Amino acid sequence: MKRRVFALTLALSMVLLAACGPKGEDNSSGNQSSSTGSNSDMSTMAPDGSTSIPDSSAPDASQPDGSGSTSSDSSQPPVDEPQAQASLSLNRSDFTLFKAGATFQMKAKADPAGGALTWKSSDESVATVSDKGLVTAVAVGNATITVTDSETGLTASCIVRCNWEEQKPEEGGPADGSDSSSGSSSGDTSTPAGNVDLSAFASDIMGQYEFGMLQLLDADLMEQLYPGMGAVSAEQKLIYGTLMTMNNGEFGLVQVKDSKDVDTVKSIFQTRIDGMINGGAWYPEPTRIWTENSRVVSNGNYVMMVVHENCDAIVDAFNALF
Repeated sequence: MKRRVFALTLALSMVLLAACGPKGEDNSSGNQSSSTGSNSDMSTMAPDGSTSIPDSSAPDASQPDGSGSTSSDSSQPPVDEPQAQASLSLNRSDFTLFKAGATFQMKAKADPAGGALTWKSSDESVATVSDKGLVTAVAVGNATITVTDSETGLTASCIVRCNWEEQKPEEGGPADGSDSSSGSSSGDTSTPAGNVDLSAFASDIMGQYEFGMLQLLDADLMEQLYPGMGAVSAEQKLIYGTLMTMNNGEFGLVQVKDSKDVDTVKSIFQTRIDGMINGGAWYPEPTRIWTENSRVVSNGNYVMMVVHENCDAIVDAFNALF
């Protein structure tokens, strides 16, 4: 019995050896080149038949492909960040001065900042410019004001138009409203032969000076803010107001058809100013502006109200129209 069991065991061993032996030899020879090296890189088999792989041979999970290679990263060319484009601009591209000696402050914005700015006038017999950008009217004509940035070499330019009647002496209402009635009393003699385009004048003034959030009032809003103005018969009627609580100024221009209405318009304007001074402006700074920098003037059938820090310069420009 024992011999039979031994024979069967021997036969089974021979069969297994015949089936597995050549395949193991092929694998060992085929892997000969890849298995050379340190024994620490070889996998080991435990007595229970399980296989373990040394940590040094495990793939690096931190690499995208698990290979641990950084060759693909080093082959990528460096990416250049986009460079900001230099620029130079002015607060105006075109403006008008209505009187010799009138001034306007030009402002330049440079990016990057830090370079020295050089100002130049193309014709100093018409208009001059200071090293701070202050333009002064000299004589009737046009000139180009140019600023150059020493840092970038960029330039920006603006046209200044000096426009008034040299042969006619200055005349018109005073800078404050106290004596403005005398201007209206002589209105028939001072009215120009041709109409003054108040819309063009308003555009020039609001182009030169910052007025904030002004809008041309329609009939309903005009009557709310300037009661009685809608009933005045006028050739031209332009009232620029704001509905914001922080009201730093307004601007009104009216040409009446009948000179008798000049005082009516001036009274309406003054009522608006008084209301803003006495609580309507709400805040301290707007109240100060309405108190110190409000003007109502007239010339012939033309009446202007202006509330602005540069009110006197605007009054001069208005008077220069006639």
